[in-house]
Order: sequence, then C-alpha cells, then structure tokens
Amino acid sequence: MYMKMSGRQMVIFLTVIAPLLFLLAALVITPSIWLIMLALIWLGVGLTMLYIPKAED
Repeated sequence: MYMKMSGRQMVIFLTVIAPLLFLLAALVITPSIWLIMLALIWLGVGLTMLYIPKAED
C-alpha cells in the first residue's frame, strides 16, 4: 500500500506527530531528561511555526 503525503501533511507530521511519537517511545525506553526536553522544545517550536500566519500576496 502506497500513501502519498502532501507538503502540509509532511510539515504537520514533522512538527507535531514525530515528537509526540518520540515522547510515547520515551515511556518504554527511558531516555535521558535532555532528550525529553528536546522533544518538548521541538513540539513547541513546531506548533509556533504552524500558528504564525503566512503572508499572502
């Protein structure tokens, strides 16, 4: 099965879904606190970038 992702779907995956999956995996593998903080910062920056409106001509 082949699933094609649009650009917007890829951005949402990289900025929201990927860090959430990492945090979910952190429940199992118990990484250091720095990796968990990095994932939370990654999520925060990604959500901020998605929230900032884009200038339209």
